[in-house]
Amino acid sequence: NDEALEMVDSIIQYHIRTKKNELRDINVHDHGDSFAVEAFNLKAAICYGMKMHDSAKDVLREICELQNNENLDNITIHNDVVVNIEDDPALGIERLKFLLAQDSFPPEVLGNLITQYLSHGKDDLASETLEANKQLAREIISPELLSYLEAAILTSTYPDEAIPLLEKIASKHVPKLKEQMNKITDAVTVSSQEKESSMILSATKEYDALLDQYTPILMLQAKIFWDKKEYSAAEQILEKSAELCKYHEKWRLNMGHVMFAQEGEKIKESIPYYELIIEKDKDTALLDVPSVALANHSCIINLVIGTLYCAKENFEVGIDRIIESLKPIEKNLCSDTWFYTKRCFLALAAKLSKLMCVINDNTLRDILNILKNLIMKKNHFSHFETSFFTPSRFLHQSSNNIRKPDHAFHRLFHLA
Repeated sequence: NDEALEMVDSIIQYHIRTKKNELRDINVHDHGDSFAVEAFNLKAAICYGMKMHDSAKDVLREICELQNNENLDNITIHNDVVVNIEDDPALGIERLKFLLAQDSFPPEVLGNLITQYLSHGKDDLASETLEANKQLAREIISPELLSYLEAAILTSTYPDEAIPLLEKIASKHVPKLKEQMNKITDAVTVSSQEKESSMILSATKEYDALLDQYTPILMLQAKIFWDKKEYSAAEQILEKSAELCKYHEKWRLNMGHVMFAQEGEKIKESIPYYELIIEKDKDTALLDVPSVALANHSCIINLVIGTLYCAKENFEVGIDRIIESLKPIEKNLCSDTWFYTKRCFLALAAKLSKLMCVINDNTLRDILNILKNLIMKKNHFSHFETSFFTPSRFLHQSSNNIRKPDHAFHRLFHLA
């Protein structure tokens, strides 16, 4: 891939020289310019395949700017959608619909549009789109992907019928993954260090690619039981693939979720799965997984970890995680995240009011600051179904003097 990037860069640089460093008038219909456009798109595809997503975005942004974002060819439009879909899913879906309505478009458009519909809970639109383009789908979508899309659509209406279909699809991937694991093991035993490193890297990349194909199928199987609130069954589904997926981020996150949902002793077992993801990357983008809150990936994990620590009465660590999960507050605060935040704040207030625990002044100040921030920005959150400071059900266990979190902590802070 590095060699391919060098070759593509040389094509781009040659075209820049022939244009005397002026590519602003690039014309995709010009034979010479079309090579440059293809080179840019190829470079973006290589970067994206290597999971260099920011680099892929930069390449697509450059080619779009060179054409003043006008008269873009369909391949460039499609690739720009793919690398930026997480930033603005609604816009991405609209652009994919636009491409599908054209006389010609990249063959990946149909599959990607249906996938995006499914990823964002628009199962009806996914079904309608596939039904309206059934013959085309058979021609341009691979049999493996088409089987997965059909099973995914079926889960929303007839989940029990989708289960055996997904098991059949998954069974085709598992042998390939195990075979590739053996190749990695064999590569480790090679005596030549330089050759060993090259073989391991190559085998690992291929394994990761296979795992990325298998993981959505596994997650969809688990989601069927998650939606039924059969969390133990969802855990069993994920546990069967622990050997293959234990280092995969989506697998860790979902395993943490199904354990957290079961409560009891399982809650404690969920902590390591969340903490490993936080330590790896605090800014991971939104993943298409069943979540306990309508917020970004990092917010979910911090919120859950904070709740767990508060449940263990380690309030200083727990509250710190809770507050971190709300940043930026305009983006991450919603009725779901506020429910868990409020519950932890009130649990701490109840303990403090009964002199059952102590906490440092900095933590209390942080709580007061976040509550003041909420009050100042309350108009921004006017869509909440209930007011910000409606006492939670857990207040029945606390002092009658506690009515609102901000009042509670003001009083406790002055007593501290």
